[in-house]
Amino acid sequence: MHSKISTKQLVAAFSFAALLVSSLATAASSDKVGINVSPSYKMTSSIPFTDIFKISTGWVTSCEFDWQNNRPLDPGCTRQNSFNTKEKDKVQLDGNGWVRALPTRNSPEIYTSVTSLWTLPSSFPTGVYVMLYEGEGEIAVRGDVRIDREQPGRVEFNLNSPKRNLRVHITKTDPRRNGNYIRNIRVVPKKFEATYKGQLFNPLYINKIRPFQVLRFMPWMQTVYQQEVNWNTRAKLTNAHYTATPGVPVEAMVQLANQTRSVPWFNMPHKASNGYVQNFANLVKARLQPGQRVYVELSNEVWNGLYSATHYANQEARRLWPRAYPKMNPGTKKILMAINWYAKRTTEMCDIWKRSFAGQENRVVCVLSTYASSQRFAKELLECPLWEGGNCGKRADAFAVGPYFGDYMARIENRNVIRSWVNQGDGGINSIFKEIMHGGLIQDKIPGGAIDRALVERIKPNVALAKQYGLPLIAYEAGQHLLRVDPPHTLRDQRLLDMFMRANRDPRMKAAYQRYIRAWKQAGGDLMVHFYGIGETDSRNFFSMLEHVGQPTSPKYQALTEAAR
Repeated sequence: MHSKISTKQLVAAFSFAALLVSSLATAASSDKVGINVSPSYKMTSSIPFTDIFKISTGWVTSCEFDWQNNRPLDPGCTRQNSFNTKEKDKVQLDGNGWVRALPTRNSPEIYTSVTSLWTLPSSFPTGVYVMLYEGEGEIAVRGDVRIDREQPGRVEFNLNSPKRNLRVHITKTDPRRNGNYIRNIRVVPKKFEATYKGQLFNPLYINKIRPFQVLRFMPWMQTVYQQEVNWNTRAKLTNAHYTATPGVPVEAMVQLANQTRSVPWFNMPHKASNGYVQNFANLVKARLQPGQRVYVELSNEVWNGLYSATHYANQEARRLWPRAYPKMNPGTKKILMAINWYAKRTTEMCDIWKRSFAGQENRVVCVLSTYASSQRFAKELLECPLWEGGNCGKRADAFAVGPYFGDYMARIENRNVIRSWVNQGDGGINSIFKEIMHGGLIQDKIPGGAIDRALVERIKPNVALAKQYGLPLIAYEAGQHLLRVDPPHTLRDQRLLDMFMRANRDPRMKAAYQRYIRAWKQAGGDLMVHFYGIGETDSRNFFSMLEHVGQPTSPKYQALTEAAR
């Protein structure tokens, strides 16, 4: 029996379909503000997972040394190598990274025990934790801890303070050699012991990142270190650690996106095979909530000579186009060659993703990104003249740059100027914000200060270029960049580092961010993804919006969440 459909119902159905297609086609424009998740080495301050063992380091190999009598208990053990014999590559691991066996004292290896540890910031939550595990052996929790209850498979302890960090030490495993080695170690706050199996993510972390529309997972994917080409050896939910080179499992990242109703942004490894890309895309389509978009980018900054992806891209380009640019400066040629290969491979990667989302292709936002301050690099990227067919900009869905502000202030040629600020009554903070908002203290060709300089050099020219290709301009990374870690501008003067640290925490940073975000939007910029979310600051890293997950707010966080709303 078939029911009749009226003309009015048909019109309504087609109107809804058209609206859906339209909304998907303008994917990038519906997202306002996102964040990059924190690097893996900052997870002890962001604490994204309920099971904190996932954010400890991989195994460190140790040996026994008698410190009182200054003699080794294990052959080859010394004062210098007792904590770390540097034999990590000799540890026998199962497919999930658990230690299957330990050497005996008669083995050629020096180490006889292994340790997984956390470097804890002062903000790390103290209190009662529970370590759960399977298997037989000898395992202990060490640090500034008090062991309250201990039985096979469960140790309840109180973390008194983070001062001595935290360590899980295995001295024996599988003593009967029957395959029952210590494995599936979990360390959870006692309050989550009954719920952690169904609660992958720390609720406090979820609440802190929920306001943002997009989560760029590049740091969790270990993108700049990732050499992965084999789907079978990818990171899995069952892995012992999520801080190793394979990174955080895609299943976990999709689950976080679903739980926060955010749009995930994935960075495919630069060496990923077509099969790897296809399997990744299929898994995302199967698990991502229906109708949700996904941003896809190949690697990260494949123009930046600091990263192996750029060197790999240059080598591949020379193999494909050996006669290209014969008279060009070698340094420039290297980058332009890398950019051409990157644009080609991005297009191929995007075709795979689109096929995986067949019928819903507009859910996939393919991103081409480049250095914000070089129009030459940008044009080469969008034109990709070396590749047959070229015109890669017409095959992408978004054009991305990193329009940071303020990095010129710490350049080597301006070092004497900013050193003079430190001796001012307020330690230089007034001068920093005067230069950011108005300029005039550092003499250059661009008046108006750091934000105006970012507009002139990094935003407006790229907005114009994006318009030529009918693409939205998005910021894959953004925010302040007062610190310099690149030679020859590397900043090591502790007084200057402290000054910039104070500036990042100063209430005036909120107004600077508000003006920066407003300038970006008014110039025609689309989605802005801040670098990065939550993580302790240090001498090389002032980028986070919050310094730890328990921090109620900050000037940056206030500005970013207000913009996201």
